[in-house]
Amino acid sequence: MPFYAGQQGKLFIDGSSTPAAKVVSWSFTSTANVLDTTTLSDTDRTLIYGVRSMSGLCRLYYYNYAEGAAVKNDCGALLSKIIKTGSSPGDGENDPSDPVLLRLYVDDGSSTGRYLDLPALITNASMSMSVGEVLAADISFEVNGAPLASSNLNTATTQAAVL
Repeated sequence: MPFYAGQQGKLFIDGSSTPAAKVVSWSFTSTANVLDTTTLSDTDRTLIYGVRSMSGLCRLYYYNYAEGAAVKNDCGALLSKIIKTGSSPGDGENDPSDPVLLRLYVDDGSSTGRYLDLPALITNASMSMSVGEVLAADISFEVNGAPLASSNLNTATTQAAVL
C-alpha cells in the first residue's frame, strides 16, 4: 500500500473539473458528539452517538493571472464567497455570503481518485503580508450536513476496523 504526499492533493471548487490553482494545503476534521444514556441503576457509563459535524481549512496562494488570461478556479473564488462589498459606509444590508461545494481530492492513480464532496460555508478568511513570504489566504469552513459524495477515501479505515 503506497503513501500519499502533498503533491497528490487537489482542491476543486463548486463542481469544477479544473483543480483550484495554487493550493498549498487542505485539511478537515470530523467530529461525533456522544449522548449519555446512563441511568440511575447503571454501574458503568453508556453512550450513543449524537450529532456529527465536519470542519476544515485550506491555504491558497493569492495569484494574479496575466492580463487577458482566463481566470481559473482559485483563491479569489473562495474569498468572494464570504467577502462582499457594500454601497456606502455603515451600510449593513448587502449581499449574503455564498455556500460552496468543495472536493478534497487525493490522486491515487485510479480513475476516480479518493475524495470527499463537502457542501460548506466559509466561516473565516484571513490574509497577511510578510517579508520573505508569498501572499496566501487561509480559509476556514464548516460543512453543511453530510458529505454529498465520497470515493474510497475512508477505505483504509474500514478495512482496519474489520481486522
